[in-house]
Amino acid sequence: MSSIIHENSNSPRSDTSKSNIHIVIDNSNLFIGAQVGQGEDGKLNASIRISIGNLVNIIEENIEVHNIKTRIVGGSVPSRNARVWAEWKKCQYECLLGERSISNKEVFVDDMLHSQIQNLILKNKSSEDCKQHLILITGDGGKNGKRTNFPNIISLALNNKWTVDLWSWKASLSREFANIKKRHSPNMKINYLDTYRTEITFQEKQKQEQQDREQEQQNQQEQDQQGQEQEQEQQNQQEQDQKIKKKKKKKKKKKKNKIKINNNDSNKNNKMIYIYILWLILPLVILICSVIFIVFFKED
Repeated sequence: MSSIIHENSNSPRSDTSKSNIHIVIDNSNLFIGAQVGQGEDGKLNASIRISIGNLVNIIEENIEVHNIKTRIVGGSVPSRNARVWAEWKKCQYECLLGERSISNKEVFVDDMLHSQIQNLILKNKSSEDCKQHLILITGDGGKNGKRTNFPNIISLALNNKWTVDLWSWKASLSREFANIKKRHSPNMKINYLDTYRTEITFQEKQKQEQQDREQEQQNQQEQDQQGQEQEQEQQNQQEQDQKIKKKKKKKKKKKKNKIKINNNDSNKNNKMIYIYILWLILPLVILICSVIFIVFFKED
């Protein structure tokens, strides 16, 4: 694929405040373009990944949400449950996925996206009262086996009075798009994703290291929390033991006081018994003394 070198600065964004916005993304071209020239000696770095959420925030910046009528991303599987598709869906994008061939190449994915854009152009006429605007992420300007291709589709949109913002990596941007822009300026703008590379890309290894650090921090937090819980549990146990000890001590003291009271009551009862016995014996003693006295004086 031929490419063209451009200056670093992007053109001012198109005014889309009064337009219906249709966003179409070539996922494979987006990812591969991010990896081109990022490895050692300018080779492809397959560990480069795209932060989908950050990318969406950039391309949809300053766009009224109610003006966005279409969000489509096209790509291929091996896995329909891959992380990237979940992230696109989270950002409200419809994922159109095709199968790969035996040689692991995409089959008709580009054709599928071309067809989607053609349908949008046919169904949405652009006029002064209701302008139509296409945001397309791709750099692919290949002939596509003499079938439909992205340069032809963009030309079709521009010829139908649409405006176009094309987003691409510099290394993967075809010269065909620059030629189209010259013919249709100012209705077409080219924006470079390279300007936002640090915001929208990361290396899988770095991501894993970050996840490991986050996991380590989480484990440390869990350990700290467990330590705090154990410390709190020990403190609660100590407080509980002290309460039980105080309760036992109080119970023992109460029991001791009860025994003392019982002893006092017992002594008091004994005294009463002694007095009662004394009162019973006293008349008998008096009687005996009287008898002895009478007998003694009678003998005299």
